[in-house]
Amino acid sequence: MQFNYKGTTRKGEVKKGVIDADNIDEASVLLYSQGIIPEIIRQSSTIDIYYNKLSQKLKKYEKVRLEELIVFTRQFASLFAAGIPILTILRRLESQNYSQKMKETISTIIKDIEAGTPLSIAFRKHKDIFSDLYINMLRVGEEGGVLDIVLQRLALILETDLDTRNKIKNATRYPKMVVSAIVIAFVILMTFVIPKFVGLFSKFNTELPLPTKILVFVNDFFHNFWWLILIISILSYLIYKKYKKTPHGKRKIDEYTLKIPIIGPLIHKIYLSRISRILGLLYKSGISIITSFEIVSEVTGNEVIKDELLIIKEKVTRGGTIHGSFEASKYFPPVVSDMISAGEDTGQLDEMLFKIADYYDSEVDYSIKTLSQAIEPILLVMVAGMVLILALGVFLPMWDLIKVFRQ
Repeated sequence: MQFNYKGTTRKGEVKKGVIDADNIDEASVLLYSQGIIPEIIRQSSTIDIYYNKLSQKLKKYEKVRLEELIVFTRQFASLFAAGIPILTILRRLESQNYSQKMKETISTIIKDIEAGTPLSIAFRKHKDIFSDLYINMLRVGEEGGVLDIVLQRLALILETDLDTRNKIKNATRYPKMVVSAIVIAFVILMTFVIPKFVGLFSKFNTELPLPTKILVFVNDFFHNFWWLILIISILSYLIYKKYKKTPHGKRKIDEYTLKIPIIGPLIHKIYLSRISRILGLLYKSGISIITSFEIVSEVTGNEVIKDELLIIKEKVTRGGTIHGSFEASKYFPPVVSDMISAGEDTGQLDEMLFKIADYYDSEVDYSIKTLSQAIEPILLVMVAGMVLILALGVFLPMWDLIKVFRQ
């Protein structure tokens, strides 16, 4: 039997949920054993059971915000640097003001570590929250005994990603508003305005101009075949998602992404910045350059650049220089190999990698700032085209109608 309950922990936190038991007394005992003092316990109704099942399914799609992950990582690093044991740290973090999903994740990690599971493997079970980069760097920190440093650098990488995302959001806010306004205006005109004009013109024996015929056709098609458009849209999305999950599909999509005008070069610079910074952090932490390449290749997020990094790794493994291996790659500009060459000559490879990352961070900032200016001509053409078609479609038949009345 299932029972819905509401109670408080010894720390005063309110807990709600469902528990399986044979009766209310057993449910109460189980809750006390979990450190929950029950206030309300009632048998779950049929509606409750279906609701609980639905809630459990929806939890799988619940996301942990990047801001929350950054705070968690910063707190973890600070407490670990203070010499507090990992299990104690996780129990403290579990009681912090995190989302329910994050708290449940921390609770599961605590149980796994208590059972003897290494930290990185316990985190690996929650890949919907912790990326491959996060997990691999935790493994590096465990093996190298520099977990506090790795956590601090992880937080820095996450903060850089968040900052870039926010800048892109701000830069694309205006284009999004313009596109939304165009779509809304088009829908309103096609739904309310054009049908009235068509009804008016049909009363007279006048031939409708081509722009008006196009608008009428589009209007009729949307009204009569909206279900077909919906089905095609859903099927296209599902086919795209399935294709993207295949190795060939993922590689092709990643390859085309880098070729998209305006957006492609920006994404490429973000990859270059991230790769350089992570390589620098790993190398500075004492990780061999070969292992660093293996880790970075797994966290690029782009199959084309991943393959390129693995080729570079193989060349370095066979005795090639790092800068020479980068120089032969078409996905890494000459400035990367030149600065790496300087870093190899001076023995400051990690510092040069950080400078490369800083250089591309500034390039990304500039590209984001000019993103709206680059998109504006495209938006202008879209708006002008829509206004022209609508104006011709509405006013040309009105002009013809005036000529009919004059006759």
